[in-house]
Amino acid sequence: MTAMDVLPRGMSVNRLLIGLALAGLLVACTDQGTGESDQPIGSAASSGAVSSEGATGSASAACEEAFAPIADMGLSEFSELGDLADEVEATVQGCESLADWTAGAQGAIGTDVNPNAAAFLLGTTCDDPSLADTPICEELAAS
Repeated sequence: MTAMDVLPRGMSVNRLLIGLALAGLLVACTDQGTGESDQPIGSAASSGAVSSEGATGSASAACEEAFAPIADMGLSEFSELGDLADEVEATVQGCESLADWTAGAQGAIGTDVNPNAAAFLLGTTCDDPSLADTPICEELAAS
């Protein structure tokens, strides 16, 4: 029996891994009421996580253009981006920063995008050497 025999029909390994990572992030960000910080658990100030500043703002014009094919697909969940490697690569090349990319993803999908989940997805995308010199991959490598 292989791992592919266990997955539900139509589910890719990438989608499963992204779904598990998102679930882990959600659990990690849940406030258990034990912290002493005034910052919410999972915030950039309390955990050193990727900043979400600008994530709720508007994406740059170039980033919106890069996300246009994804917006036309009518996706409803962030995890669906895990199956769209080529489209995600195009957005990495078109967006100026992680905050810009997150805003573009939110606009294209129509749901809130956790900046940490975005950083996780983009981190795997940035493993492609041809993307190493893009602003987003350089930002992620520096963090």
